[in-house]
Amino acid sequence: MSKKRTLAYLALLGNTLIWGLALPIVKKGFESGLTPTNFLLGRFFMATLFSLPIVIYLEVKHKQIRKHFTLKNILKIIPLELLGTFIALYLLYQGLNRTSAIESSLIAVTWPVLVTLGGVWFFKEKVEKHELLGLTLALAGTTLLVGEPLIRNHGFSGSLTGNLLILGQNLAIAAYYLLAKKHYAGINKWLVTHISFWIGLICFGAVALLSGESLMWQSGFWPTTAIIYMGVLGSILGLTLYLIGQDKIEASEASLFTYLQPIFAIPLAMILLSESIHLIEILAIAIIITGVYLAEKRGKIAPV
Repeated sequence: MSKKRTLAYLALLGNTLIWGLALPIVKKGFESGLTPTNFLLGRFFMATLFSLPIVIYLEVKHKQIRKHFTLKNILKIIPLELLGTFIALYLLYQGLNRTSAIESSLIAVTWPVLVTLGGVWFFKEKVEKHELLGLTLALAGTTLLVGEPLIRNHGFSGSLTGNLLILGQNLAIAAYYLLAKKHYAGINKWLVTHISFWIGLICFGAVALLSGESLMWQSGFWPTTAIIYMGVLGSILGLTLYLIGQDKIEASEASLFTYLQPIFAIPLAMILLSESIHLIEILAIAIIITGVYLAEKRGKIAPV
């Protein structure tokens, strides 16, 4: 294995660890009084604050930001980031607030399947029979996960609502990546990321004001930990590691690391939140893994 590929794998594993631990930590913050809106507002405040020196450095030292900072590019970035940053994350964390961290993690990591299906449907990308079978199985496993509370509780529940919201996040983020593939070609990714932080800060600040919530987050260890963890580690370090890894290997291969996040999320959720995993969830995981394996035999699942 080349040094370049080894570095990519290490960066992506670091990213997987950081993002994999995120949902149980944030869920613990919710259980300690933090609301999804205050969490997201605090997260983007921290992310904007810490990303600003990076953007200034790139502009001064490498001129990577200035040449891309045009009205045309900004008009491309704003609507896409409203979808990928504001809408998608609002759905994800409203869902997490209503369901378990384990189910949230398992459902949230299946968005690459929807990206691939969207590529086949909208961009007429070719797919082989074994890939189609694999994608169908992965989608069936995801559907089983989403409906698991309905099966286990024999009726509608708040957990089911949460799962549906996270599924909505998957649809939003899949649409975002499909559109980004077309509209972000050639645009500096750190410029996009920094603008997305400002969009998140402004949008979730507006939501907090309109809903009458305080602009200050709930004090306490876990609420503060959740905000700092995702604002600094999740948004800055985790994203940087992903960009480093994705830059050194194929994007489709980098996307595979997404499926490893529950390896870290499930044990932490069991320890930190006393959650448990049920037989239906295990069956759904097995179906998804089988589907991903079949779809990945050619080594391609996410085209972005």
